[in-house]
Amino acid sequence: MKTTGEEQVSGIEAFLDTGASGSMLSTDTVKKLGIQQLNNVIFEDVGVAGSEKFHITEPLFVSMAPYPKSDPETATYSQPNGPYRMQIRPGGGLLDLVAPGLDVVGVPTMAGKVVVMDPKPLANFDKIQTSVYPPGDRNIPKTSRHVPLTPVSWVRFTRIQPKGATGPDLSPNPMIGPDPFKPGDAHAPVRVTYRGNTVNGTFLLDTGAVTSVISTKLAQQLNMKVADSGALPEVPKQQQFQLTIGGLGGGKQATGTFFDRVELPTREGPPVAYVKAPLLISDVTVVDQDGKPYTLDGIIGMNYLVASAEVTGGLLPDIGKIVDGPFRWIVIDLKQSELGLEPRVDH
Repeated sequence: MKTTGEEQVSGIEAFLDTGASGSMLSTDTVKKLGIQQLNNVIFEDVGVAGSEKFHITEPLFVSMAPYPKSDPETATYSQPNGPYRMQIRPGGGLLDLVAPGLDVVGVPTMAGKVVVMDPKPLANFDKIQTSVYPPGDRNIPKTSRHVPLTPVSWVRFTRIQPKGATGPDLSPNPMIGPDPFKPGDAHAPVRVTYRGNTVNGTFLLDTGAVTSVISTKLAQQLNMKVADSGALPEVPKQQQFQLTIGGLGGGKQATGTFFDRVELPTREGPPVAYVKAPLLISDVTVVDQDGKPYTLDGIIGMNYLVASAEVTGGLLPDIGKIVDGPFRWIVIDLKQSELGLEPRVDH
C-alpha cells in the first residue's frame, strides 16, 4: 500500500527471508504498482558473491496473509504495518535469470512477530504453508524444542550515497550463537564435528538459503584441507557435492561434504543434532565502513528444517531423491528471539 498519492493496493508473492536485513522489490513490481523511488539515493548491500547497489522506495505499508492457503483476491490480510522503505532490485543479473520478478520480505516486516511454517507439503513438491502472527495468537502451535536466537545488526556493513541520506529500513538478523560483535556474549554456539574434531560458531538462520554453509576458516580448524579453489583434496569424491549458490552480488560454485555432526543449542538442554550433516564450504565476507572485513562462521539454511532433496547441476539443477523433513512445525519467534521446533512423531 502506498503512503503518498492515490492509494494503491496489490497482493504479491514474495520470499519470507530471515537472512535479509531489509525488504526488496523487483523493478517489475515497482513499475506495476507505480511505486516512487527516492531520487539520487543509492544503497549498497553485500551478499554471497559480493556487493550490489539498489535504489530506495518511498515509504510503504505492508499487510501479510497466510500462504498459500488463500486466494490473493479473497485473502484475509493482517493490519498494515509500516511505513517501510524498501530496496529496489535492478533488472538483470543472476537473480533475474533464476527468479525474474523476485520480491523479498525481510526481517523488518517480521520484527516483533511470529512466523509459523508447516513444512509437510514440501515433501510432495507443494509449497510450505506459512503465516505471520502477532505474539500470543491462538493459531501459533506449541513446540517442544527451542533454539535461542541472537539478533545481530549488519548496518555497519552497508553504504548509502549521498552520505547521510535516508536509506531502507533495516533490522537485526536472527543468528544462532554468541553475537560476534559483542565480546563475552553468553549465547550458546552451534557445534560442528568432523573426524573427531569440534568447532564452535555463530551461524545465520536464513530461510532464504536452500542449503547450509560453513566458512573455510572453521572447516580448516576441523583439520579439513581446503584448496584456494575451494576443492577438498582429502575428501573422497563420492563424499563431495557441488552447488551454485546465488544471491546479492551474483553467484558462485561451492563444494561441500558431510560432517559427522551439527548441533543447535536448545533451552531444554539436549541439542537439536544432525548426523552426517551436509555443509557447503564457502565464505560470505562483508566489509564495514572502516574497511574491516568479517566472514560469517556459517549459515543454517532450510535443508536442516524442511524436506530436502538430492540436487545436482548448476543454475537450473536436477532434483533427485526427496527426504521428509524432521519437523512438524517450525516457529520463528522474533519477539522472544527463539526458534521453536516440533519433531515429527516418526523421528
